[in-house]
Amino acid sequence: MRGLGYQQYDAPILEEAELYIQKSGEELGNKQLYHFYDKGERHIALRPEMTPSLARMVAAKFGELKFPLKWFSIPNCFRYERPQKGRLREFWQLNVDVIGLPAGPIDLEFLYMITQLFAGFGAKPEQFQIKFNHRGVLDRWLQYQKLESYKSTIYAVLDDWYKTDEEVKTATLKEAGLSQSQITAVLKLNQDRTYQEIAYEFAELRLILVNLGTIFQDVQITFDPTIVRGLAYYTGLVFEAFDTNPNNSRALLGGGRYDDLLDLFGKQAPAIGLGWGDATMANFLDNWQLWPADLHSSAGVKVGLLPNSDQDLIKIYTEILPQLRANNQAFEIDYDYQRNLKKRYSSLKKRGCQEIIQF
Repeated sequence: MRGLGYQQYDAPILEEAELYIQKSGEELGNKQLYHFYDKGERHIALRPEMTPSLARMVAAKFGELKFPLKWFSIPNCFRYERPQKGRLREFWQLNVDVIGLPAGPIDLEFLYMITQLFAGFGAKPEQFQIKFNHRGVLDRWLQYQKLESYKSTIYAVLDDWYKTDEEVKTATLKEAGLSQSQITAVLKLNQDRTYQEIAYEFAELRLILVNLGTIFQDVQITFDPTIVRGLAYYTGLVFEAFDTNPNNSRALLGGGRYDDLLDLFGKQAPAIGLGWGDATMANFLDNWQLWPADLHSSAGVKVGLLPNSDQDLIKIYTEILPQLRANNQAFEIDYDYQRNLKKRYSSLKKRGCQEIIQF
């Protein structure tokens, strides 16, 4: 990750429990949280994830930091749940986050970065698949269907979509009070043309959808309305990646945009990130016999890229990045099209880019 311009950070294992209870959703914030009161009667929790800690740390030093931040961490996290394949009570997780860039090209870059993380382990396109959705699209569809009052139930059903059969989904929705026609609308969400039309109203999502076939030619990547992510703080793009081997059914990684999380600390900055757990990834490497013989590698010269429009991104993803990867070269893209070119160039140099390509 350092080769891609990301800086490593760390945070305390202990956090205030309220940080997760407020923003992480019912399952994680209440059911899976290891929490207790310390000797000072403070409500404390072992961190179940890293993103809220990141938001707290960034907010505390907000005025001293230079944005956008590109940070990564590999923390150990704790969740109270039944240990099973792909799920442990203590686990390690790769976290990658960008804070300070609004929804747009960076969302596309995150999806592309996932493909490169897999490729770094030697994975072939047929061995994994990526699914993505957008919380804003789903919320707007719920308004269109007049289902806003059932949002929490529908989100819960979608979050368990591939783990439950249609009978269970129907029973859950019926118990919540949905009519038969409303239940049918939810169950047929994947075929709903209105949902697809709403998706194109979001510029950052349109950028991804229009270029799927060009940038992700060999990758199994699909727009899937059932992907919601269980965490309550997501606001826009959400995504998950899966092993195509049926022996490893859990999501390998997940993430998305969380533009409002810093609001909890009185600050505001757009953000996007992902988390990749060690247990499911280990199963993936086992399934396809992809454990690397040498875990130590060095990246070549880091290249800075200065596009002037979204159109330049097509050339970057289809022509330049494949060439850089073949030469083991890291990259960083500056998306601030309106900024002075000399300042953009200087910024990339300060971030360690030894070569700059302008468009």
